[in-house]
This record gives sequence, structure tokens and C-alpha cells, in this order.
Amino acid sequence: MKNRLKLFFYNLPMMGKLLIFLITCSLVPLLVISIYSYTSARNQLLEQAYENMNHMNQQINNNISGQLENFHQISGMLYTNATLKAYLTQAYEKDIDFVEAYGYINDLFFGLMAANSNVDGITVYVLNDTIPTDGTFIKYLYDEKAAPAWVRELDRTYGNVVYTGITLNDKKERVFSLARIMNFNSLNYPYGVLTLSVKEEYLYSMIRQESEGKSIFVIDEKGSILSTKDKSLISKGLGEVLEVEIPMEDTDGRLVMDVRGKRSLVVFNQMDQGWKTVSIVPLDDILRETKLASSRVLLIAGISFILALILILFISRYFTGRIKNLTGQIALIEKEDFSRKIDIKGNDEIGRLSQAFNRMTDKLNILINELYKKEIARRDTELYALQSQINPHFLYNTLSVISSLAIRKGDEEISGIINHLSSFYKTSLNKGMRYITVENELDITRHYLAIQHMRFRDHFRESYEVDETLFPCRTLKLVLQPFIENAINHAVCEREEPLHIIIRLYSEEDRICFEVEDDGAGIEEEKMERLLSGQPEAGYGIYNVNERIQLAYGADYGVVIHSCVGKGTNVKITIPL
Repeated sequence: MKNRLKLFFYNLPMMGKLLIFLITCSLVPLLVISIYSYTSARNQLLEQAYENMNHMNQQINNNISGQLENFHQISGMLYTNATLKAYLTQAYEKDIDFVEAYGYINDLFFGLMAANSNVDGITVYVLNDTIPTDGTFIKYLYDEKAAPAWVRELDRTYGNVVYTGITLNDKKERVFSLARIMNFNSLNYPYGVLTLSVKEEYLYSMIRQESEGKSIFVIDEKGSILSTKDKSLISKGLGEVLEVEIPMEDTDGRLVMDVRGKRSLVVFNQMDQGWKTVSIVPLDDILRETKLASSRVLLIAGISFILALILILFISRYFTGRIKNLTGQIALIEKEDFSRKIDIKGNDEIGRLSQAFNRMTDKLNILINELYKKEIARRDTELYALQSQINPHFLYNTLSVISSLAIRKGDEEISGIINHLSSFYKTSLNKGMRYITVENELDITRHYLAIQHMRFRDHFRESYEVDETLFPCRTLKLVLQPFIENAINHAVCEREEPLHIIIRLYSEEDRICFEVEDDGAGIEEEKMERLLSGQPEAGYGIYNVNERIQLAYGADYGVVIHSCVGKGTNVKITIPL
């Protein structure tokens, strides 16, 4: 399948290839960028909308909780009022007896309502039938017509505050009530039920300003709506109104779900009293600007694609015509017709290609004629390479003749030095190979030292500390000799006692280490820098060894020199094991 696609692409005309490139490099990235931009903007706007709605809900909850706490304090003040309790539990036999009680109750309740204008009404449902009811502040608990149905649900609240759902007061206004059993200092013997009524409109006043562009509901712990903009929905279940159940097991959360047929963001937050504030915004309202911007981008992309398509059709026709002209002339060259020239005007890539092609045809005849000369030169080079292989053998044979003549003359010393020299070159040249064994490298060193002993006699001595298990390993040739030569040339003539040279061979982790250590005069720091930098006046030997090792094995290997003036020099050479 892959090969078929390749073949199909190769056989497409240039116009088809350009169309594929346009779609691949222009349309597809543009669509991906548009989708990515829309998705990123959508997620960012949803996150921002959630943060705003969550903050708004928390603010609403704080306001409502603060007011409910105020009502709770008012009820607590009445609950713990011992004088009020005495008036409510006293047995009244004469009318004059309860005049004083009503005077106190009226002053107290009217005073609280005047100080807290949000309180619509205060009522105590009493069990004491000796105190007459006024139908406003004092009502009988056992009067089923006067007492609301929820009053009897307070039997097991033990004096704690509860909040009722929305009910209608005497003026047919929607109110919610705070209620608690009055059993101060006598929990098992309640003497009444205290209720504080607050208009629903006051509750809505705390969410009115935030209701623009969104639906906000304050619901109780049972899911019944306590307050919202549409008053006809009050006291109904939130799931019934929204036509979908919203899972709100957690105290706070957010959901994206279908509400009344619209995809919406739902954010809910719970108050300490168990009520919740629920905010709902359709996603279309949040993403309206983003969708509009995405539509504009897609429209611009479509127009750009059509313009690019027209431009590609024009360009492909222009270039294919010029390329056809070029391929026609190339076909003539294929037939060995070098006389024709390509006439394509312009200085663009195809124009320069045609000019270069014309120059190429002019040179082809010259190159064909020169081919024979190059062939002859190549053969001469091969012949020289074969001849150069003979020169080392000639050198070895000549040294052998000189050694034989020295023996005949009875000069064993000359014969020995010539034999060492012959072995030195035979091993070091190594038939032109770069690498030799570690054992051969030490042999080269021994032959070199033997030659130097004949020159300097007993002015130096050497010792070896070598690990013979490393002998079969391979190394670059001539890595030791330059440093031994440097030690002899710079230290032997500068001292009276013999120079001691120690040659070491050992392994260290994954490295082969050569060491040349002497007890000579040492090297000054400035001179050492010249040796390592390869300056002509300092010589190239040490610099050459370091460069060859790093070129062959890498910068982690090479030469390290430690020297102390008057004490000696230590050279460490490392190569891979």
C-alpha cells in the first residue's frame, strides 16, 4: 500500500503535487489551528465563567448566611428572654393580669421589627390557653387554623432553629420563616413555638443584581426553590422546573449539561444552613463571541484557500511549460546531440538551470577528450603507489648488508646498532599500517633505547613496570618513543649522575595507560605550553602524539604531562582498552 501511494505521487503531474502540498501545508494546518484556537478559547472562557459564577454564588451565600445569622440571633434573644417566658407561662385569671404582659410583648416585638426592617412578622404559638390571642404576636398552637402545618414538625428539634419553605402570610405575600421550639431551661416542657417571617422579596434582593443574563435559584436542602426571578417557580422542585435532575451530592461543584434543551454551565454552592445557590448560563451565551470569531477565521481561510488554488493553477502552468522545454532539450542531449542550446529567458532557478545546462553541454566535449588523459594519470599514480612499497624493503636490505660488512670487519658494536635501527624501522613502519600491538610498541622503545645507549653509554638507565596481559591489545604506533627521546635529549647532558627513566604499562578502568617518568631537571611551565601547542621552536613530537591520539580515539584520550623543575617529569598517555 505504501509503495502504491509513492508510485501514485511520483506519477502525478506538477499541478496535482502542488494541490496536495497546498492541502497538506495550508488547509490542514489552518483547520487544525482554527480548531485548537476555538477549543482553547472555549475552555478558557468556560473556566473564566465558572470562576465568575463561583465567586458570585459565594458572595450571594455570604450575604444570605449573614442575614440568616442575624435572624438567628434575634430568635436566640427571644428564646433566652426570661421575662418573656414568665409572661407566656403565667396563668391569667383576670383581664387586668395580661394587660401588662401584652404591653411588654408589644413593646419588645415592635421594637425588634423596627430595628430589623427585614423581619416581616414575629409570632409565638403558645400552649397557655389562659392568655388571650391577639392574632398577630400571640396565637394558639393547638388551633389548627392558626398554626401552620410545619409547626408540628418541630417536635424533635430540641430548641434548634429550622427554616421553613415559602408560605403566604395574611397579606398573601410570599415569606419564609425561621422557627424554634421555646423550651428555655425546660427542654422536656416546651411552652410555645417562636417564628420569624421574612419576605421572599428581601431574599431575592440579594440576587437581583446578578440575575442579568443568567438563571439564579436559591433552593433549600430538599431542592425546593426559595427565591428566583420568575416568582411562578417558587416552591417548585428545581428538577421539575429545569426538566432535568442536577446531581448535587457535593456541597460545591459545576456541571455542563442540557437544561431545557440547551447545553448549559451549572454552578452550585452550599451555605452553612444547607441551602444552595444554583447559577445556570447557556453555553451559547458564553461562547457567542468565540463562535463568531471562529466563523470569521474559517471564512477567511476558505477565501484564502480559493485564492491559493487559483494562484497554484497559474503558477503550475507557467512552470510546467518551461520545464517541458528543458526536458525536451535534455532528450536531445541523451541522443548525444550537443549542438542544441536551451533558450529559456529569466534569471530564476529554471533560467539559471538552463544556463548551467548550456555550459555543461559545452564542457562535455572537453571532458570527453580529457577523460583519456585522466585515465593515464590514474595509472601513473597506481604505479607510484606500488613503487613506494618497495622502498622500505630496500632500506631493510641495505641495513642488513651494512651489518654483515661490520661483522666481517669485526665491529660488533656497529653491527648491533644497525640491527637495532633495522628492527626499529621495520616495526615502526609496519607496512604503512597505523596500528600495532602494545608489545610491538614496547619493542620499538627497546630498540630505540639500545641505540641511545650506544651514544650516551651509561648516562641513563631505564626500568619497566608493565602488565604483559595487555601485550595483544592494539595501539597507535610511536606513542612512547617521542617522550623517551625528549627525556634523554633534555636531561642526560644537564646532570652528572645517570638519568633514570621508568616505563610503565597498566590498565585503568576502560583505558590502557602508558607512563614515561624521569628524574631529570623537569620542564618549565612556559616551555611545556609550547610543547603541547606544537610551536615550531619547541618541536612537533609531543604535539603530534596528542593530536594523533585524539583524532583516532576522541578528546577523552591523549597526553597529560606533570613536571616539577629540579625533580623530574611524568608523562601519562591514555588510549581505549
